[in-house]
Amino acid sequence: MAATNVEQLRHEWAEPGALMTAVATVDHKRIGVRYLITATLFFLLAGLEAVTMRTQLARPNERLLTPEAYDQLFSMHGITMIFLFVTPMLSGFGNYFVPLMVGARDMAFPRLNALSYWVFLASGIFMYSGLLIGSAPDAGWFSYAPLSSTSPGSNLDFYGLGLIFLGISSTAGAVNFIVTIIRLRAPGMSLNRMPLFCWAILATSLSLVFAIPSLTADCLFLELSRKWGYHFFDAAHGGDALLWQHLFWIFGHPDVYIIFLPAVGIVSTIIPVFSRRPMVAYHLVALATMATAFLGFGVWVHHMFAVGLPQITMTVFAAASMVIAIPSGIQVFAWIATLMRGRPVMRTPFLFVVGFIVTFVIGGLSGVMFAVIPFDQQVTDSYFVVAHFHYVLFGGAVFPILAAIHYWLPKISGRMLDERLGAASFWSIFLGFNLTFFPMHIAGLLGMPRRVYTYPSGMGWDALNLLSTIGSYVLAIGILMVVVNVLWSLVRGRPAGNDPWEANTLEWSTTSPPPNYNFATIPVVRSPDPNWDEPQRSDLLLAHGHETVATSELEGELDGVLRMPEESVWPLILAVSLAVFFVGLIASSNTAAWTGIGMIVVSLAGWHLPTARGDERSDPPPAERTGGWWGMVLLIATEATLFAVLLATYFYLRFEPKGAWPPDGLRDPKLLKPLVATLILVASSASIVLSTLAARRGQLVRVRVGLLVTIALGVVFLILQRQIIDASLRAFHPGTDAYGSIFYTLLGLHAAHVVLGVLLAAWAVLRTIRFDRSAVVTVRVVSFYVHFVNVVAAVVFLALYVSPRG
Repeated sequence: MAATNVEQLRHEWAEPGALMTAVATVDHKRIGVRYLITATLFFLLAGLEAVTMRTQLARPNERLLTPEAYDQLFSMHGITMIFLFVTPMLSGFGNYFVPLMVGARDMAFPRLNALSYWVFLASGIFMYSGLLIGSAPDAGWFSYAPLSSTSPGSNLDFYGLGLIFLGISSTAGAVNFIVTIIRLRAPGMSLNRMPLFCWAILATSLSLVFAIPSLTADCLFLELSRKWGYHFFDAAHGGDALLWQHLFWIFGHPDVYIIFLPAVGIVSTIIPVFSRRPMVAYHLVALATMATAFLGFGVWVHHMFAVGLPQITMTVFAAASMVIAIPSGIQVFAWIATLMRGRPVMRTPFLFVVGFIVTFVIGGLSGVMFAVIPFDQQVTDSYFVVAHFHYVLFGGAVFPILAAIHYWLPKISGRMLDERLGAASFWSIFLGFNLTFFPMHIAGLLGMPRRVYTYPSGMGWDALNLLSTIGSYVLAIGILMVVVNVLWSLVRGRPAGNDPWEANTLEWSTTSPPPNYNFATIPVVRSPDPNWDEPQRSDLLLAHGHETVATSELEGELDGVLRMPEESVWPLILAVSLAVFFVGLIASSNTAAWTGIGMIVVSLAGWHLPTARGDERSDPPPAERTGGWWGMVLLIATEATLFAVLLATYFYLRFEPKGAWPPDGLRDPKLLKPLVATLILVASSASIVLSTLAARRGQLVRVRVGLLVTIALGVVFLILQRQIIDASLRAFHPGTDAYGSIFYTLLGLHAAHVVLGVLLAAWAVLRTIRFDRSAVVTVRVVSFYVHFVNVVAAVVFLALYVSPRG
């Protein structure tokens, strides 16, 4: 490539000064590094909490910690490891390497990517601020009701609001990954040539889109119960404490695979490199990855075998829990076959991969044991569960993360880590981990319960707990050795070169560290191992704009050029605005909460102001399916799942044998006004369709008329809905019973979505001021959301007003 074109690329992709870059960068590599550093700091905090707890349990009757302090430490340890370390750490690797692996120059939505990081950071600080004031969550990372819904203080408010806040980051990141992988792959990279790490990130992101709404609904119910007297979990008022567990584990068990799948993607990336041969059964491994994500949604009840569910229910879920071992087994056997057919090279990344396989197999075997109902009931809430959980999650995620650090840090920093220190850290971590957690299996079988801050002597647990504590110190030393090795390599490590491992994926075909634009020319892909093929580049230089290519979903055929946005401070400002809103909620300050809402509106308006480089679409723009179309579809998928959870809750509570539904005196809901309101809102689908058709024909006046009619119909619906709610409040209110709680929650949340639909339609009107192809795409995308809100209106009407008559 000519030197002038390279210089043009450097100019187009150059970032401003250090201060502006620090607050406004949208470079996926910088954001990925920030994720990695921030998640590592949270990991060190979680490790400090764990060592403190193990010191408390080293001897019987120890008094290092009070019961209250221990409860907060073990809760924050679990919350940090699950929500603030493992998933964000793996997202950090995904942020940095997914665009490089697929041959793109950035993520599909760079500003959304920046927002997801800032919200992650703000939500982590939000939850840890509770620990600083002595009000940290203290009911475990699972926070079962009714303990969590009735405990005094703000401890559990930090939990519920913090996880809703963090869910914004997780959802935004998941949508970004999906669109990037589906639409921004290099020419020739069909789905059956995509790196296995990208398959894992895709499966994880799809799981997040459909799992996060269940956790969000659960935390919403928790906060409504705690702050406004709702009764979702109160059996005395028609609620059910098991509702919390169902909703939590509908999220929680897929979350195990959300954590596990990127980790196995790392393993599937590293094993071929150090075995010096392509992955055996590549297509089966990719299929097993997606199957694991899918099956993970069907086994949540195996966490509830001891709560008194019907035997037939437990039997079905026990069978499903055993079936899910099949795709995991396919992956393990494929890894072993690749090792056996290759010529393994024993370097530090490979050592951590081998350690992962050993620990994961042990954890997987004990996991299958939990699918046996009598065994599960015997060891529930014992230290056997703690041992299994850590073998699956620490062994199944942290070992691959450490392998990824040693494998990819040379690409990120351009410098190698020390091999001798790396090997020493591996053995310290491997031995310390097994010494910490394997004795817990025995302690659990001997009857030691989990979540106890001390224990009496003479129970047979003393020596086992002392061994576990010694092991935790050895493990901590190994982690510190990794930190020292990383810091040493950044200062004194020898230069890595572009490809020190002779690897097979595209990230190793560019410089170390990569330039801002990633690739001087867009690569062309012909196999799952493009870096082992003869080099082949396209003639797509894209040197005269801040651009990358868009390709078709299945075959990776060229489908347009995507103009990327420039640096922006609005993602940071929006994250701060959200933080102000959540601080207002936890402080019960209406002023702060409404101030946060106002800041959010201003931030979103600023986000969409025209920039020097234009928006995310070039002129001419790519196909309408690119970017916004996929983003809106995934947003609707998330919101549809949220309403599905709410409606499932409605019928779950309705069919619990706890009396009349609705309560006596409300058995004949008035249909006329709700029916009229629903029909008015549904009619807006017709007006938005007319607006969409007019946009395609270039009829500007009709576009605006259709949008304005849509807005007017939405406003009329909201006025009628307010009257309906006011009339209902004269008969019952949310604090009356569980019926009132779910009734007003459904109506209120749907009304909030109608407000959002009205605002989106108003935004589409503003976009028509400069009526071009991008405005047409905007109208079409907004129409999807309007149709979705209207479908939900019809379903909510049938559930709340028609179904009680059955």
